[in-house]
Amino acid sequence: MQSVAGERSTSRTSSTLLKNLSAPVVVALLMLTVLWLLLWHQLSGEWSVNEQYNYGWFVPFFALYLFWLRWLDRPAPEVRSQKLEVRSRLVAAIIGLAALLLLLPIRLFEIGTPEWRPLGWIHTASVATLTLLYIWSAGGKPWLHHFAFPIAFFFVAVPWVTPIEGPIIQGLMRVVAAVAAETVTLLGIPARLEGNLIRVTSGLVGVNEACSGVRSLQTALMIGLLFGELKRLSILRRIALVAGATAIALTANCCRAVFLVWIAATENISEVNRWHNLAGYAIVALVFVGTVIFAMLLTRKTQTAPQSIRNPQSAIRNSTFILPTSYFVFAFCWIVAVELGAHLWYRAHESNLVTTTGWNVQWPAAALNFRKLKIDEEVRRQLRFDQGRAASWTWPAASSPATSNPASSKTITCLLYLFRWNPGRNSALLANLHRPDVCL
Repeated sequence: MQSVAGERSTSRTSSTLLKNLSAPVVVALLMLTVLWLLLWHQLSGEWSVNEQYNYGWFVPFFALYLFWLRWLDRPAPEVRSQKLEVRSRLVAAIIGLAALLLLLPIRLFEIGTPEWRPLGWIHTASVATLTLLYIWSAGGKPWLHHFAFPIAFFFVAVPWVTPIEGPIIQGLMRVVAAVAAETVTLLGIPARLEGNLIRVTSGLVGVNEACSGVRSLQTALMIGLLFGELKRLSILRRIALVAGATAIALTANCCRAVFLVWIAATENISEVNRWHNLAGYAIVALVFVGTVIFAMLLTRKTQTAPQSIRNPQSAIRNSTFILPTSYFVFAFCWIVAVELGAHLWYRAHESNLVTTTGWNVQWPAAALNFRKLKIDEEVRRQLRFDQGRAASWTWPAASSPATSNPASSKTITCLLYLFRWNPGRNSALLANLHRPDVCL
C-alpha cells in the first residue's frame, strides 16, 4: 500500500511540475539549452585533440548531476515587492543584453581562431551569466546562491590560457625530472639531469608535458571540487579537499616518473612507452580513491543535511519571473541569428578567396648522406597530422678564413620535418598544439 501511494504521489508531482511549465520557462529552457550546446561544441575541439583536457567530456554530465541535486533541495523563491521587482527588472535587462551582445564578436572570433583560449573563458562567462540571470529571475537571491556552484563548475573544463599554463607545465617538468633523477640516484642507478631529460645508461628519458603532472593536476582539481559539492562541505573544507587531491596527484606523478626512469635503466628505453599510459591511468585512479577517502574524513566531523522545501509545487507556482516572455523570445532569436550570421559571414568571404601558391618543400635528394626518416608512432599519435615526411642529410659547414683547406672543413647534420593538416575544425588546434616553443 505504501509503495502504491508513493508511486501515485510521484506521478502527481510530475504532472504538477509539467503543468507549472509556463511559456517563459519553456522558452528560457530552450534558449539556455542552445547556449550550453554551442559552448559544449566549441570546447569539445580542445577536449578531443589535447590529452590534458580529455576529462572535459565528463564535466557537463557532472555539472548536470550537481544541478539536479541542488534542484531537489532548492529553497523557496524570494518574495519581491513591486518596487524591488521594477528595479531588478532593469538591472537584469542591462546585464542580459550585454551578455547577449557579447556573443556576436565571440562567435566571429571563435570560428576564425578556435585555438585562442581566452575566447573560451569569455564565452563560458557569458553563458554562465545568462544562466544565473535566468535563475535569479525565477527565484531571486536564494536561488542564485543555491545554484551558483553547479553553473560555475563548468569552468574546470575550460582550457587554461597559455601564459598561465605554459609556466606551470615548464616548471612541473623541471621539478618532476629533478625529483626523479635524484631519487633513482639514491636507489643506486646512475642518472644525470639535462633540463627535463634524464640520461641513464640505456639512453634518455624525457619528461614531457604529458608527464609534467599538469593533466593529473587539472583532473585532481575537478575531482576535488566535485566531491566537495557532493558532500556539501564548507568553503574551508573544500579548499582543504582540493589541496589534498592536488598533493596526491603531484606526489603520484613524481612516483610515476621515478618508476619509468627505473624501467628505462633496468629494462630498456622501449619499455617506457609500454608502461607510460598504464602508469598515467593508475594516477587518476589513485587521485579518485584518495579524494573520496579524504572527503569522507572531512564529512565525518561535521555533516549537516540540506534542508529541502516541503512543497515543491508551490515553490514553482509562487516564483515570479522578473523578465517577461518577450525577453527570452528575443534572446533565443538573437542566439540563432548570431550563429547563422557568423557562419554565413565566413562563407561569403571565403567564396571569393583567390587561390594562392601552396607551401611545399623541394627535398635535397642529391645532398650528401640524404635519407628519409621514419616518423615515430608516438609523434604521429600526438600530432595527428594528415601528411608527414622527414629526412636528414649532411651539409658542409662554412669554412673559416684560417682553414682554407676544404678537406678540413666540418659538416653539419640537417633534419627536416614537414607536416600537413587538412582544413577542418580542429586543424588549427592540432597544428598549434605542439609548436617548437611549446615542445622544446
